[in-house]
Amino acid sequence: MMAESIHSPNTPYPSMAALFDLLVAPVRWAVLEAAMTLGMADILNETSNVDEIAERIGIQTDTAGLVYFLDAMVALGLADKENRTYSNTAFGAHFLRQASPVFMGGLLTNMKAMQHKNLSRIVDIVKNGPPAVPQTEALQNESKWERATAHLAAYQRAGMGAICADLLETLPEFGNLKKILDLGGGPGLIGAEILRRRPEAKGVLMDLPAIIRLAEKELQKEGMADRISCIAGDYNETPLGSGYDLIWASHNLYYVKDRMAFFQRVKRSLAPNGVFVCLHEGLTDDRTAPTSIVLMRLSLSLEGQDFSFTKGEIATCLTQAGFEEVASTMLDLPAGQAELVVAR
Repeated sequence: MMAESIHSPNTPYPSMAALFDLLVAPVRWAVLEAAMTLGMADILNETSNVDEIAERIGIQTDTAGLVYFLDAMVALGLADKENRTYSNTAFGAHFLRQASPVFMGGLLTNMKAMQHKNLSRIVDIVKNGPPAVPQTEALQNESKWERATAHLAAYQRAGMGAICADLLETLPEFGNLKKILDLGGGPGLIGAEILRRRPEAKGVLMDLPAIIRLAEKELQKEGMADRISCIAGDYNETPLGSGYDLIWASHNLYYVKDRMAFFQRVKRSLAPNGVFVCLHEGLTDDRTAPTSIVLMRLSLSLEGQDFSFTKGEIATCLTQAGFEEVASTMLDLPAGQAELVVAR
């Protein structure tokens, strides 16, 4: 149990603790990144002896540095230590071992490329303006999301699919779902998890053609290919289909070109008594909170790629598009806070 930092009431200044938390944050990431680069979770799955670990890594000197590094992994909860031997924690074994179905190394590396790339240039960008963004790095670029889809599969499989399905199970409509649309669902594993809770229902996954090609492979792995059909296309232009009891969209509405027209199309695609549900960040406090979301999006925002929604923004669009009942709730999710919006 972590002890609280002592702060004297006899000083007029706020606590300094936050400064030291910020100072150690880059060390946490550096240890995690080094563990992924060295494949430590895979090594610890096979040996716990320091000398054997050193041999696997190819260390050419004494093992002092390795021990310090392994101890740091233990401090972060990535490994366990007993009598100078090391082993994986359940956390490390699941998320950092490459053979794991929920290996998160690819996702974290991909997210680092987006979230960290401009951090060393903050002063320069603030003074001189945003850098040019290559077309391959534009968030609207299909090939960028094609590269990310395999990593998103691990994220959805590791718990996000279950979280979303849990949320949807609380809806009064859930017990009557017969047909759902996973709109812009990437690898499609959230839709697959929803359908596992409704064995008699069928699903449709819609995303860009390059992503659908990869999603079809993921759905085959999950044994859901016979229950989920796919529509390959841009949701701004491609017909969405009709008769859906549920349309689900998660963190993928940034690229809607005409919101009014789009949400009217969504409404027309629902069956009578159907429901549209989406999950997106919802910035509050004049776009300065939640802290984790503001900071995660900073690097992209500095280069002119600010696609974040403010809280209530999507709900307002849905009301304007003709939905009669729109409600929203803020949730604490593994990757930060988000706004769940339900529209009928």
